[in-house]
Amino acid sequence: MDSRPEKHQCLYQVFANKALRKNMHSYRPLMITIALLFAICLFSGCISPLGPANQTPQIPSPNASPKTDVGVIPIEMVPSAKFISFDEAKDSLKDSDSLSSNQFQKERRILFIQGGNLDESGNAERWVFGVTKGDIKELRVYDRTGWTIIPWNNAISAEEIDLNGVVSPTTIFDQNKKQILESSPSTIPAQRDIELKNGTYTFTITSGSMSEILMFNATTGAAIE
Repeated sequence: MDSRPEKHQCLYQVFANKALRKNMHSYRPLMITIALLFAICLFSGCISPLGPANQTPQIPSPNASPKTDVGVIPIEMVPSAKFISFDEAKDSLKDSDSLSSNQFQKERRILFIQGGNLDESGNAERWVFGVTKGDIKELRVYDRTGWTIIPWNNAISAEEIDLNGVVSPTTIFDQNKKQILESSPSTIPAQRDIELKNGTYTFTITSGSMSEILMFNATTGAAIE
């Protein structure tokens, strides 16, 4: 039997193995280079071992437009004005005595009274009483929060007010409502302020940059022309 085909086959296999080993030797530097590049990329963060869940969240640019919040927007509620009658402030005046800086002098003298931002009934958003106790002068302010005492260093030259001898601003409004409410120096909604001093109620009606003055007798409520 001829053994030449088997000999040729063995020689071919030997040459093939040598070629394969030679090719592997020639590719070894390239494989090492690829492995090194992969390791560098892994440690520098190019490839995340845990995928997207391990990625650092992006920080928005300071100049980026803020996202619109479509949730519930809290609204700060501003309390509406509470209008206080003259009689309520007058009856509560004794409560302010304990806040006075002069606790040694019991008797107080009221020299003027002011009402700020009156409504259409003569009630005011706040009442201010100019009071003296001995050598101490004070402004006693009464509003929806209660009494506030403010030291007053200016001279007050006025007659003492007898609270039981004057009519209230509500009475002035009742007797002169048309004249007071229709008196406005312009079409802009008016603010009405009042002062009681030396036996006279003085209404100042301000509308925009203009104002009008009305005066009434504090004892009778009659208009003073």
